[in-house]
Amino acid sequence: MTTIAFVMPDPAMVEVVHEAWALHEKIFGKIADLKYTVDCEINPEVIVSRYNNADVIVSRGGTAASLKDRHFLVPVVEIPITSSDIAHSIRAAIGRHGPLPVGVVGTINTIRGVNFMREDFGVPVRPYPTASVSFRDLIDGMERAINDGCKLILAGHNTCHYCEEHGIPAGLIYSSVESIFLAITEAKRSANLAQMEKENSMIFRSTLDHVFEGIISVDQDNRIRTFNPAAAQMLNRKAEDCLGQLVEEALPEGRLNAILMGGQPLTNEIVRINGTNYVLNSAPMTQNGEQLGTLVTFQTANAITDAESRIRERQRVSGYQAKYTFQDILGESSALMNAIRQAQRFAHVDSNILLYGETGTGKELFAQSIHNESERSGGPFVAVNCAAIPENLMESELFGYESGAFTGANKTGKAGLFEAAHEGTIFLDEISEIPLVLQSRLLRVIQEREVRRIGANRVIPINVRLICATNRDLSQMIAQNKFREDLYYRLKVLSVNLPPMRERDGDIDILMRHYLSYYGHRFGKGAISLTNGARAVADAYSWPGNVREIRNVSEQLAVLSEGAQVNTEDILSVLPIHRKARIDPPSGLPQDLPGASLKDLTHRQIAEVLARTKSRQEAADMLGISKTTLWRKCKEYGL
Repeated sequence: MTTIAFVMPDPAMVEVVHEAWALHEKIFGKIADLKYTVDCEINPEVIVSRYNNADVIVSRGGTAASLKDRHFLVPVVEIPITSSDIAHSIRAAIGRHGPLPVGVVGTINTIRGVNFMREDFGVPVRPYPTASVSFRDLIDGMERAINDGCKLILAGHNTCHYCEEHGIPAGLIYSSVESIFLAITEAKRSANLAQMEKENSMIFRSTLDHVFEGIISVDQDNRIRTFNPAAAQMLNRKAEDCLGQLVEEALPEGRLNAILMGGQPLTNEIVRINGTNYVLNSAPMTQNGEQLGTLVTFQTANAITDAESRIRERQRVSGYQAKYTFQDILGESSALMNAIRQAQRFAHVDSNILLYGETGTGKELFAQSIHNESERSGGPFVAVNCAAIPENLMESELFGYESGAFTGANKTGKAGLFEAAHEGTIFLDEISEIPLVLQSRLLRVIQEREVRRIGANRVIPINVRLICATNRDLSQMIAQNKFREDLYYRLKVLSVNLPPMRERDGDIDILMRHYLSYYGHRFGKGAISLTNGARAVADAYSWPGNVREIRNVSEQLAVLSEGAQVNTEDILSVLPIHRKARIDPPSGLPQDLPGASLKDLTHRQIAEVLARTKSRQEAADMLGISKTTLWRKCKEYGL
C-alpha cells in the first residue's frame, strides 16, 4: 500500500484536500493500493516522527521548506501558491479586517504570485520576501511591512499566529482546490517513483546487509547516506545513529574521516582504526562530471588473509596442488643429479622454464618439484596436458569464457586454467601441441600477465609462474613453421634437459627394486627382487618408455610373479617382442648363476656382443645403450 500524507497548517484546509482528492479520482480514476491522510501540523519534528514511513508528504510554504532542509528521506511535494490563491486570501482578509494596506510576507516561492496579480483591491498590496522560513526572518519581513505603512499582514501560519498575539491584523494565505489538485498530481507521480525506488532500495539494502565488507557512502555535504551492518559491526557504531549525520559528528577523528571527506580514489589502502588494520578502497561518486559524494568499502586485513587461505585450501583439495618434491625423484646417476641441481637453482627465480625430455622421463615430476621448491609453493599448481585437450576447446579451457560467449557455454561463465593458477604455477605439458592460432594469444598472456576471457570486454590480471615441457625438437618445428619463434624464446628463458634411462647408469636397478617392492607389498606378495640375470637384462634394455615403462613393467612382473624373485625368463616375457633381439643373453652365458654378480654378467654379455659385431656402434645398438656408455663399460671391464 502506497501512502500520501497531507500536512496542512490550518484545519480549514483539510476539507479542501478532501474535495481536491475526490475531484482527482473522479477525473483520473481511483487507485486501489493508494491511500491518503490529512493532518494539521506545522512542527517539523512531529512530522518527521509521525510520517517517516509515508511514501510522499504533501505540504506547503515554510513547512515544506523545513522538511527539505532537514534532508528528510521521504519525498516532499510542495503545494504551489498561485496568484489566485493570494488574491482570494487578500479578499478574505479585507472582508474580515476592513480595507487596510496589505503587506504579503513569506519566502519568494510562497509570495511570488503577488507579482502576477492584476486585480485592484482598492488598497495598496506590496510583497515582503524573506531570506528563509526561520521565525526571525519572518518577523523581520513583517516589521518591514508595518514600517512601510501596511496595516494588514498576509502570511503563513507562524507569522499570522505572531500577529494575533501582538494585536496586528493578519490573514492566512489559503490554498485553493486547484492548487491542491496540482499537488496531488505531482504527489501521485512521486509516490509511483518512490514505490519503484523503495523496491530497488529493498534489493539494494538486502545486498548491503548481506555483504561482508563494510560500506559507507557520503554525499557532497559529507553526510552519511549508506552505513551497512558490516560497517556498524567493525566500527562498533549503530547505523541509525550515523545515517544522515555529518561524518565528523558520527565517526571518530582519523584516517577514515579524511578519506570519506577527501573524495580521492584509493585502492587497497591500509587504515588502522581502533587498533585494527583494515584494507580500504575508496572511489568518488560522480555524474556528468559532478561529484556527488564518496563511496568507501573496507574489511579487516585478517579477513582477506583468511579468505586467501581458504581459496588456497579449496584449490589444494580440488587437485590444484603439487605432491612431489626433488626428494621423490629416484636415482643416483650423475646425469640425473646434474638435472636436479640445475632445476633446484631455477626454482628460486621466477623465470619461465622449458623442460626437455623423452616420454616418461619425469617432466611433471620435475615441474611439481620446482613449484614446491619455489616461493610459490603455497599457491596452486595447475597441470595441463595440451595434447589431451581438443583444439576447439583449448582456448576456453586455458583462458575461460563469459556467460553466453558461445552455444553451450555455462550460464555463469567459467574461469580458465590460467586464472586458476593465479599466485601459483601453471605447467603446460606437451606445449608443442598448442595450435599456431593460439600460440600468439599465449604469447600475449605471457608478456602482459593478463588474460581476457572469450566474450569479455575486460582483462583479468594474473600472477603465474610458467613451466612448459616437450619431447619434440621445437627448433625443428620453428623451421617447419609449426611453432612461433618468439614464443619459443619466451618459454625457453631457462631450460632443463631430463636424461633418458639409457644415460642414467645405475638408476635402472634402483627404480626396478623400488617399484617391485612397492607393487609386491601392494598386491600382498611382500618384497620382490631381481636375480642377477634379470638385472643384467634390465640394465641392457634401452627402456624407450623410460621411467614410465620401468614402472609398468615392474607392476606387471609383480602381478605375474609366483615367488620372491624375478628371473631372466620372467623379465624377457614381459618386454616388448621387437626389443628382445637386443637383449637376448649371449650363447653359453648362464642366465642366473647363483654366485655370479651383476658385474660379471654384464662383463660377459658385453664381451660376447663385441665379439659378434663389427663396430662399437653396432654393439651399442644391440645392447640398447649409447656408444658413450658402452665405451665407459669397456674401459671399466678392460675390454
